[in-house]
Amino acid sequence: MLKDFRVALAALLLGGCGGRAAPSTALTSGVQVKIPGCAYAFSTPDQTTAPLDDDGFVGKMPAPLAQHLSWVGDPTTTMTITWETDFDTTSTMVQLGATASYGQKAPGFSFAYPTDLSGTDPPSVRVHQVHLCGLQPGTTYHYAVQTGATLGADATFATAPAAPETARILVAGDSRGNTATWGQVLAAGAGETPDFAFFTGDANDLGTIQDEWNAWFAAGSGILPHLPLMLAMGNHEINARHYYSQFPLPQNQQWYDFDYGDIHFVVLNDTPLDPLVITGAEASFLDQSLGATAKTWKIVVHHKPPYTSSLGHPPEASLQAAWSPIYEKHHVDFVMNGHAHAYERSHSIVAGQVVADGAGPVYVVEGGGGADPYDVSPQAFTAFAQKTFGYVLLDLSGRTLKLTAKALDGSVIDSYSRTK
Repeated sequence: MLKDFRVALAALLLGGCGGRAAPSTALTSGVQVKIPGCAYAFSTPDQTTAPLDDDGFVGKMPAPLAQHLSWVGDPTTTMTITWETDFDTTSTMVQLGATASYGQKAPGFSFAYPTDLSGTDPPSVRVHQVHLCGLQPGTTYHYAVQTGATLGADATFATAPAAPETARILVAGDSRGNTATWGQVLAAGAGETPDFAFFTGDANDLGTIQDEWNAWFAAGSGILPHLPLMLAMGNHEINARHYYSQFPLPQNQQWYDFDYGDIHFVVLNDTPLDPLVITGAEASFLDQSLGATAKTWKIVVHHKPPYTSSLGHPPEASLQAAWSPIYEKHHVDFVMNGHAHAYERSHSIVAGQVVADGAGPVYVVEGGGGADPYDVSPQAFTAFAQKTFGYVLLDLSGRTLKLTAKALDGSVIDSYSRTK
């Protein structure tokens, strides 16, 4: 009897009220997860624990934090729901349906990572992902995170229409730890009813400061559970495991592409761990992706601007050399960047020279998400530049794509459109 009691007590201390052994703290170099019903697999990031399927176990701090949406697969038929808990909670479940009565359950998986810079501390943040596939295009769904027997708050999301002729995309970036302003920018932009949002990088001062990530998500907690968010890596994210763990994105997560309606998006990492991939693997991917699409509109997103009039950061000449010829070859419409803490729009540029409107890519900087604004000094390639907090809206309407830049108070500071 005494031996049985000791075994039971040890199990309780190790595994909490569920009586199971604590999850392993061993770190992996990434594990591929095959997701039932999805046309893609997802690979967990380097320096994270092995993924665990939902088992219903609830730890001491199971309430979902940092809840947000993104796409790893086709925006018309998939959605990925992500949230965080304490390390011990391995219950990963979502209820889903046409109404808040739900009716369907979708299990997911989780993994954990250490939050210190070197990654030598025990893993403490557990990331939960539920990948929903086989959804109906152009449909609004209700969902709630279920942890053990506890159901979280109701939230909604909408899949992309099968062939939308209209779309609205919110673009913002460079909050850099100023979560008060970031929250205001996100709330103002979300009030414009976008279909999804893009973040152009540099959420925090350093990508390994978990407290800053927590504050960043908290500032968007009323919006991010409803608004899909796609991102480009910023230099301040430093390719940290924190970034890759918290934001499931398509393909290798560093550079990827996807379509939304008649727009083809390519997202690049301009601060990779190996700079040689900028002119190697990334350039090849960019060329192939742009060359293969039949979409009318082509937009590239990455953090550092090849062209900027910022006095805080000069133009990135190396990116002009590596990627701008590919943009020009494939008739890219907009290149969206951050890094320079202001709003800017260039004239159409080919080979470093201003050309007729529409004859080359327009470079747009949206870095007004909260970081200290930089002064600007307009150059020959500058069409408009202003030192301000704010955001950009991209509106697709048939054969017209319109850009509207707004200050934090919602006032229009610049607009531009192309029609094909």
